[in-house]
Amino acid sequence: MSDLTLRILHLFPRTLGMNGESGNVDILRRRASSRGIAVEITRLEPGVAVPLQVDLVFIGSGPVSAEVQAHPGVADVAPGLRLLAQQGIPFLAVGAGFQLLGETVTLADGTVLAGAGVFPVRTVIAGERVVGDFVVESRLGTLVGFENRGSYIDIGDAAPIGHVVYGRGNLAASGPGAGASAAAAAASDGSSLGATLVAPDARVEGFWVDNLIGTHLHGPVLANNPALADWLLETALARRASTALPPATPDLVEIDRRAAEARATIAAAPLSE
Repeated sequence: MSDLTLRILHLFPRTLGMNGESGNVDILRRRASSRGIAVEITRLEPGVAVPLQVDLVFIGSGPVSAEVQAHPGVADVAPGLRLLAQQGIPFLAVGAGFQLLGETVTLADGTVLAGAGVFPVRTVIAGERVVGDFVVESRLGTLVGFENRGSYIDIGDAAPIGHVVYGRGNLAASGPGAGASAAAAAASDGSSLGATLVAPDARVEGFWVDNLIGTHLHGPVLANNPALADWLLETALARRASTALPPATPDLVEIDRRAAEARATIAAAPLSE
């Protein structure tokens, strides 16, 4: 596999790099290179066309001001990104990047930003900001991260990453038991702002359909959840060369052990501000 180079496209790292999100790309590179897989990272900024040869796409997060700043650049490359998604290229989109790759983002003043249309989701910037630990049960087991947003995202009938154990998730919760998560209390006045309210046990997080993953798990998300990083690498390799991801090397085994301890600690006693 030494002659294979995995090509990662990192979208708008200067603008959408909040919450250590660029670390996700570093983690992907480390986990690939430790297995003898070379990695080539293209950092795409506004005004640059989407390259034709891509194996994996990542976009990070930022505040609303950064989202507004990045929007024209995202609109310019939207057709190229949709083509990559249609070809089955795996995407990991986090926070504001996830929102911008959706269909629309409605700002607090009512302004509607047209998204790239990669994800069939709609975002409303509304409600109180949620800040705290985030615990989600997924097909890969327990995922943990840090939730930091003042928005709701509607994925329609699409599949989420998983169900929320602690945190708010895509939509605000109301009714008995909503206070079980401090984050769920962000439903205050949410309905008047266009947010959909769900029962506490119906809270879900993110979007995961085929090779497209969108989430508000920050941290960066791949640091404490290496299984998700390996899924992305495995998917990219299978599509590129019908090649399986080699087993974890001893250094990765130790990293994974520490990540498992961190997940267990956070899941056992999550905290909110």
